[in-house]
Amino acid sequence: MRRLFYILLLGLGVICARPHALWAVPDAWPRALELMAEGRTEAALPLLEELVSASPNDKNYRFELALALFRLEKDFRAKWHLEQVRGARLTPTEAQAVEQILARIAARSVWSAALNIAIRPESNPGQKTSIETVNIGGLDFTLRPDSRAEPSVSVLVTGALGYSPRINDKWRGRFSLNTHLRHNADAALRDYQLTARAGLQHLPDTRSSIAAGVQHGYRWVEDEKYSQTTGVWAEYNRLLGTRGRLDLGLDLGKVRHDVALPDSRVALISASYSHVMTSNTRLTFSGYYEKTKGNLPNLAGNRNGILVTGLYAWRGGLMTSLQLGRHTDQRSGPEPLFGLTRQDAKTSLSLTVYHRDLRLGSFAPTLVMGVEKNRSNIPLARYDNQYLTIGLTRNF
Repeated sequence: MRRLFYILLLGLGVICARPHALWAVPDAWPRALELMAEGRTEAALPLLEELVSASPNDKNYRFELALALFRLEKDFRAKWHLEQVRGARLTPTEAQAVEQILARIAARSVWSAALNIAIRPESNPGQKTSIETVNIGGLDFTLRPDSRAEPSVSVLVTGALGYSPRINDKWRGRFSLNTHLRHNADAALRDYQLTARAGLQHLPDTRSSIAAGVQHGYRWVEDEKYSQTTGVWAEYNRLLGTRGRLDLGLDLGKVRHDVALPDSRVALISASYSHVMTSNTRLTFSGYYEKTKGNLPNLAGNRNGILVTGLYAWRGGLMTSLQLGRHTDQRSGPEPLFGLTRQDAKTSLSLTVYHRDLRLGSFAPTLVMGVEKNRSNIPLARYDNQYLTIGLTRNF
């Protein structure tokens, strides 16, 4: 991990050394407005990008950038900036304009796609213990070297393809294909997941939506078929006040294993509240509760977690995000080897850093440094992990 630390310092140096772009261009704002008024949106876009980098808390700069992105049909980024603008002190007219553009983005978004590729070196991707001996039934056993923590590098790929055909003003179809891939040179660390969803979405007004449907997914572990999941899902989203957003989710499914494990039923409830404090500051509180029922009590039980994330945009274009998490895992029955019912508590901390003016096409490279510490009453389940993720984002 020492090499990873040096790589991180080098990356941070490159990002933080980016020049404060606009401070030498005092006439950029009137020139950008002139270009927007003439319909020359592509010409105005670079000026608006630099204005937001130089003064991320200026609502006028950010709204005009969102408008330019909307005109160019870059809806993902336009929506992100409009959500940030909601944290400013908006007049009723300005707030109405923001919500109208958000509604127009939702109305015209029929197809959507997302792809993220990241490289993640980790000190312990297998979540293995670092202890060398373990006591079972009063006897000490020495663990093999391959049973203990060791570093490795994984490639993470997440992708989504969505189709939302319009039925009428209040109803739309919802179809999506989502994938999560973790590839590693060690086959034991490979994990591939593919999930298809189909359902309906109801739009009672411009500030909320309700969706529900069915889903089916496949999972492969160690290059072998691992499980299939069939179930239902539901989502609820609503803008709260002038600065908040609430997202709720429910997943119910039956897991059929293709390996020597019994089938199980899983219920997952998730909730997230995002509050935009200013145009350059956002706080997000999220949590989940998952209950698994099956014929093996030591694999069934309850999992839950709470995450707090803070995003801040600095003058000059630097973006930082800090996330703190607390997760627990309580099983329903004892582990055969230890005679104890497993109880875990994991703490996680990560820092994301990127510069909105340092880009690869439509994406900004990101650096994420994180640590995880899992404590358990089962010695083999205790582990520490540190990682560095090099990826891409469109949140700028």
